[in-house]
Amino acid sequence: MADKKLNNARLVPFILMSVVTLIFLIWAMQQCGGREGDYAMIAEEEARETYLDSIRRQEQDASIQAEIEARADALLRARTQPLPGDSLVRLPAAQTVIERVTPLYSTINGLNVRSGPSLKNGVITRLPLYEEVFFTGEVTDSLYTIDLGDIEPTAPWVKIRTKGGKVGWVYGAGVSYYKFQLKGVLTD
Repeated sequence: MADKKLNNARLVPFILMSVVTLIFLIWAMQQCGGREGDYAMIAEEEARETYLDSIRRQEQDASIQAEIEARADALLRARTQPLPGDSLVRLPAAQTVIERVTPLYSTINGLNVRSGPSLKNGVITRLPLYEEVFFTGEVTDSLYTIDLGDIEPTAPWVKIRTKGGKVGWVYGAGVSYYKFQLKGVLTD
């Protein structure tokens, strides 16, 4: 009989701890379940703020771009004197148009100006060393390696306009923004 009381004495604390643990788990689940709505509202609010921020940024970028364009137009209207390197074109209505040109200089004596961007195209004219020409803004997409004698530079073909008005293509290693002679070139 003493063994039965001893077993009941051990069973009572176990049952009490189990009940307390069960109550705690129920309470914790209610607390967690009750917060799910709060978390969803917080996430929704953050998403709304992110969206509104992106709209504000786009509006700000658009207003900055409009301001930049307005300033550029004002500067263009205010600019009455041509800068060095600009070409003037007079229109019949006495309007002055300023064309921006980039001068390049021949770095090879006798540089061939060709009708197209290839050694196969015909020669239009030959440029003396340091001859000033004008870059038209076109270059080939590819780079070409051409044997010039002691050197084999790799460069694109560049479209230029001579002072005489002839438009053609020259090998990119044969012109530069600076006056210098390309060393190692064998000329005819």
